Amino acid sequence: MGRFQRARVGNAEIIALQDSWASVPPSMFYPDVPAGAWDAYGEFLDGNGNLTLNLGTWLVASEGRAILVDTGIGGRPAPMPLKEEPALPAVMEAAGVKPDEVDIVVYTHLHFDHTGWNTVDADGAPALLFPNARHVVQRAEWEYWTASEEQRAAAQYANALAPVEAAGLLDLVEGEHAVTSELTTVPTPGHTPGHVSFALASAGERAYLIGDAAHQPVQVREDGWCPGADVDKTASAASRKALFARIEREGALIASGHFPFPGLGHAVAGADGRAFRPLADG
Repeated sequence: MGRFQRARVGNAEIIALQDSWASVPPSMFYPDVPAGAWDAYGEFLDGNGNLTLNLGTWLVASEGRAILVDTGIGGRPAPMPLKEEPALPAVMEAAGVKPDEVDIVVYTHLHFDHTGWNTVDADGAPALLFPNARHVVQRAEWEYWTASEEQRAAAQYANALAPVEAAGLLDLVEGEHAVTSELTTVPTPGHTPGHVSFALASAGERAYLIGDAAHQPVQVREDGWCPGADVDKTASAASRKALFARIEREGALIASGHFPFPGLGHAVAGADGRAFRPLADG
């Protein structure tokens, strides 16, 4: 089963929740990066030369509200070789929060591995896992994934999105949206058109929940490296560069659901450029 880890950000708390994880060849995930470019970054590869891709979400406790950032890959068959069965609901409960206690679900974007636990199967039909939560999506993201039958199929609309819309729990927002006075969206388009990250600021401390603005720690330094899944690689690289510069300047905590678990650390400047320093390393 997946794991969880807590971190304080001022008066708020974030909990890293691992749904599952996968091991993928770097050439498959970053097809435009020459194989030799990885020679300098062996520390990011496992013994088989693969990348570890965490599939995680975040629970934010802010101003008395339980806010889930993305819902993981879910319990249905996934087009990805997973190392463990997805277990987000059980991991959440182990962390002390039941699905029906979630007040708000916010999304960085609507790829299938970020919306999978929106529903569970109930006698062959999708049933909402977070029935008491408002589900907050960027309007540009929603319109992109619902623009055609092909896009709806790619987003697994029928299982993951339609039940939320039908239940009247969908809130479409634009740009910088205040989820609470501490948690605000930060537009970081490129991976998808309406992709956002989230800034958490409380009592003088800051963290950024970066979604898929980056998938691996190596991108903190190599911010021009783009995964094949990016819709607009030019915009993605620009968003990533600006985001990590902002994080470094503010000394903020990085919270990534795809970096190796728990995905917490800082962007630090060095002689060879900016690098990711895991939280456990100080």
